[in-house]
Amino acid sequence: MLLLVKRIYFVFALFVCLLIIQKSLEYYIPNFEVGFLIGKSSIFPIYKLFLYSHIIGAPIALLTGLFQFSYRKSNLHRRVGLIYVSSILLLAGPGGLGMSFYALGGTLNIINFLLLSTLWLITTFLAFYYAKQKDYEKHRSMMIRSFILTNSAILIRLFSYINHELLIFEIEIGYIIISWISWLPALLTYELVQMKKRLTSD
Repeated sequence: MLLLVKRIYFVFALFVCLLIIQKSLEYYIPNFEVGFLIGKSSIFPIYKLFLYSHIIGAPIALLTGLFQFSYRKSNLHRRVGLIYVSSILLLAGPGGLGMSFYALGGTLNIINFLLLSTLWLITTFLAFYYAKQKDYEKHRSMMIRSFILTNSAILIRLFSYINHELLIFEIEIGYIIISWISWLPALLTYELVQMKKRLTSD
């Protein structure tokens, strides 16, 4: 059953990732009336450095992350893992961090994306560090944290689509709420499970 769920999720996430790539292509011809670029014409010469780093690196991270967690015993695990780590530490993470200061939704969303980007960079770096130290248990736990944060790209679009169709929240408030729930509940749940395991084993 778990394997079936993982496969269904893999197909769904892959589909969304391809949509993200398609959507990202639109940003190479700037339109300051839609998406990340709303109201950013004056800062675009600086903002585009962060934007393009993020929209190049994030799909690579998502695709390689999906591969890593779907085919963990593959002989390509190490090589694909290096691509995953590099895409986040060199492109998507710094790009997302820079974009955070200009996030739509005001202070709450600036804080949200700053936290998300910072934790993404830290957990990914630590996952790489522990792999180099051959501490594979810590490597795995940090990589799970990193991928939870990577996966926020999927959930933010899924929840946004649901909110758009059902009008659960007003659009601007909804974007702030969705931005937070795209990663924080999943990460906190994982931390609580890990804490429970540690208490049980003591």
